[in-house]
Amino acid sequence: MPDEKLGPPAPMVLAMVLCDAIYQDPATKKCTLLGTFSTINAKTFPAVHRQLAVHLALTGGHGKARVRLTLLGVEESQEPLFSREGVIEFKDPRMVAEVNFAIANLSFPKPGEYRLQVHGNDELLMERRLYVLEMRYRKPPEAAPEEEA
Repeated sequence: MPDEKLGPPAPMVLAMVLCDAIYQDPATKKCTLLGTFSTINAKTFPAVHRQLAVHLALTGGHGKARVRLTLLGVEESQEPLFSREGVIEFKDPRMVAEVNFAIANLSFPKPGEYRLQVHGNDELLMERRLYVLEMRYRKPPEAAPEEEA
């Protein structure tokens, strides 16, 4: 049994949504996700993205679960661009825990495919691609000279 996993099962990710911002109503705790996206366009590199928010919904956890969100760059050998970890307590495996992350001034060194990963108790639960593209401007076509009648 060399690969047998010990301990309670890791939670399951129901949703991972990237957006510009998340508003959480103080009274109801309901979240409104503003400006969802999967691609970032940049004029120059390194590119700084002012605000990136991530909404996670998890279920199926048993007791306390350590959850980590990591943003990996194009080069896997480099340090992650972002990593944050916390603990969620699941009082019942049927409960849905919603977790929001806000990442300010995130710097992307070059265009390419980046990956957001969610780990639960050090097990990869979900991975999501984030494309960072270089914007290329094309000159508008020159207007044809007007003909005189």
